Amino acid sequence: MQSLSTEPVFDSYLAVALIVLGLSSLLFFGPRFGRVTPVRRAVLIGLRVLVILLVLLTLLQPTKITSVKTKRTSMLLLLFDVSRSMQLPSGTGNSEASRWQAQKALLEKSQPKFAALAANHNLKVFAFDSSLHSIAQSGGKFNVPEKPVGMSSDYGTPLYDAVRGEQGRSLAGVILLGDGRHTAYSPQIEVQQAGQKLRDDFGAPLYTIPFGPAADAASARDVAVERLDEQFTVFVKNELLVKGLVRIRGYVKKDIPVELELVDSMGQKQPIGRKSIRADEDGRQVEVSFAFTPQQPGHYRLYLKAETQLGELVAKNNELSAYLTVLEGGLRVLYLDGEKWHEQRFLRQSLNASPDIELDDRIVDRRNKQKIDITGDISKGRYDAFILRDLDAAKLTPESLELLADQVGKGKGLLMLGGESSFGFGHYQETPLGAALPIEFDELEGVPNLGAGKDRFFLAGPLPLVPVGTHPLTRLAPDAENAAAWQKLPPLKWAHKFKDVKEGPGVRMLLETPKHEPLLVSGEFGSGRVLAFAGESTYLWPMHGFEKEHKRFWRQVVLWLVKRDDLNKDDVWIKLDQRRFNPGSRVIITTGTRTSTGDVVSGATLETILELPSKKKQPLRLTKDKDGNFTGSLEVSEPGDYSVETSATAAGKPLGKARAEFMVFDRDVELSNPAADPDQLASLAAWTKQEGGKLVQPEQFAALLDEMAAKPPEYEERQTKWKLGSTPADAWPLFLLLTGLLTVEWFFRKKWGLV
Repeated sequence: MQSLSTEPVFDSYLAVALIVLGLSSLLFFGPRFGRVTPVRRAVLIGLRVLVILLVLLTLLQPTKITSVKTKRTSMLLLLFDVSRSMQLPSGTGNSEASRWQAQKALLEKSQPKFAALAANHNLKVFAFDSSLHSIAQSGGKFNVPEKPVGMSSDYGTPLYDAVRGEQGRSLAGVILLGDGRHTAYSPQIEVQQAGQKLRDDFGAPLYTIPFGPAADAASARDVAVERLDEQFTVFVKNELLVKGLVRIRGYVKKDIPVELELVDSMGQKQPIGRKSIRADEDGRQVEVSFAFTPQQPGHYRLYLKAETQLGELVAKNNELSAYLTVLEGGLRVLYLDGEKWHEQRFLRQSLNASPDIELDDRIVDRRNKQKIDITGDISKGRYDAFILRDLDAAKLTPESLELLADQVGKGKGLLMLGGESSFGFGHYQETPLGAALPIEFDELEGVPNLGAGKDRFFLAGPLPLVPVGTHPLTRLAPDAENAAAWQKLPPLKWAHKFKDVKEGPGVRMLLETPKHEPLLVSGEFGSGRVLAFAGESTYLWPMHGFEKEHKRFWRQVVLWLVKRDDLNKDDVWIKLDQRRFNPGSRVIITTGTRTSTGDVVSGATLETILELPSKKKQPLRLTKDKDGNFTGSLEVSEPGDYSVETSATAAGKPLGKARAEFMVFDRDVELSNPAADPDQLASLAAWTKQEGGKLVQPEQFAALLDEMAAKPPEYEERQTKWKLGSTPADAWPLFLLLTGLLTVEWFFRKKWGLV
């Protein structure tokens, strides 16, 4: 399709007319000398007329617009489930048919319709289980596998990966067939996240086609423990909350007994609790929780069991187990801070990285005039140390201050860090905590309206930290290298200027400025240890790449405060990303040794042994990685309980042992639940409801494909525009023609003696 138009200069036909009129007036002017015959006059006037017409054509700028429509080919994705749950009954009239047989028959029957769709779409076909598998197709024809063999099914990650591969392209829609049963334990992408991406990034419909019964009384009466964390870690005599999810099918509004059982390493069983749960709707998950406090350290197993009900066809899914590690000697620290900025955030991260330190941190709102009372928590003796920073003493009740000082005197640790409301500026001079700190206060600290005089109570940065002598608290490297290690750390931005350091038991300056001004001072108060740290900007260390030093320093601070130097010892560890596996899974094992500060013990030798469910032991060969740890993998097939034990030595001396356990299911998760989950497919399709996405029953599938094929193809219209003089190809001929006419006229005028 073409259209012609003009685009006059200055966007004005009047301007063009005036210019042409002006040029035309030149026709009435003849030569001032010489005589011209009528023929010669006609030739000259004709040449001028041609020049004027050519100028007129140039001023009008004739334009041609050509429109071309091209068919837009969009992508169409087809995904079908090849996990082993498709081997279960389809729930159709033919009770012998499996879901796979029904799905395979539907796909093969629909291939002529896929061929029709492939004429206007780029069709891509995928099979999926726990991952995505591309299926070759030609003209809508493709081969369906003979049987489903996937060990587990994931309805989130494969769908997400399929649509992500079409990013930037036009997507006509996605067709997904399966039973909706999601059995993957650790999916990379949650199911609903995949539906959200399809809606938000592509605006394309998702059609889901379900196979299998949702809740048939004959095949879906089932109670299953579906969710329980794989492992728990708790310090001895601390309360542990265990939560699980139980799905109930076919037993609506019936009380189902559920119990939690503890089994120790000797196989002795201890009931923790028993509860009854009830589902008000069929197929719903019901949460159940138990709280208990372990009294002895060690390794245990927890079993969450739902009582088998009359009519259940599958009983293996009525329980799940988890591993419980009860640690001895855990430290609890109460951290009170009056602001939310960097120091408290990085300090919390470093202390929480220590597995044997449990940090209870609380940010106190300065704007709240109400005093906080922490006597209840402190009086229970649950904390081993206390950290205060930037918190005015007026925010705590007098009883809280008194009890804090009393706890420190009885052996607890106390640390106060710098801040605008710390030390004297926090009005601790006349409090029991002020007496506990190892520094002297100036009587003017904290007095209101000091103005510029306030600066004399602070040290302006940058302030490098210099260790004073050797001390376990300030040891970041071997003694010969320790001073250099501190020199590398970013200096403090500012610090409090302590009036003086007290004289008393254990009082010692541990860190100072290059001018010998105290920055970190230790002391004793009764049976407890105390620290006063003038600065508050150690967050600069991890921000500049000294995260290891930051963690080490703050861990050593806490250990010194609570007199737990015995925790400064080498440790042997084993890490398993999972503790429950299906048969045929690959288990990744990582082990190593570390010092109390997390450094790898150099020169350590490790021996790792695997114990099989049959109690047979076999050595494992592990490979040293770049971090100095050891890693390896093995494939497990035999159901039952496994254990891995690592022993380490260095320089001929034993460092210790570590043990970790895991289990391989003796039930097939894919085949243990006879019910399909069409609700999940419907929920997934609902993400694209506005785009036309929906759940489509298998008998309606042919109509859906016909409807999609009947949609007229989309066209993309592209326009090309040509304008006289806009390209060198026509601008130069136009210019040469104009100059040629003018040259010819000048030639005749010269020849005829008119110039």
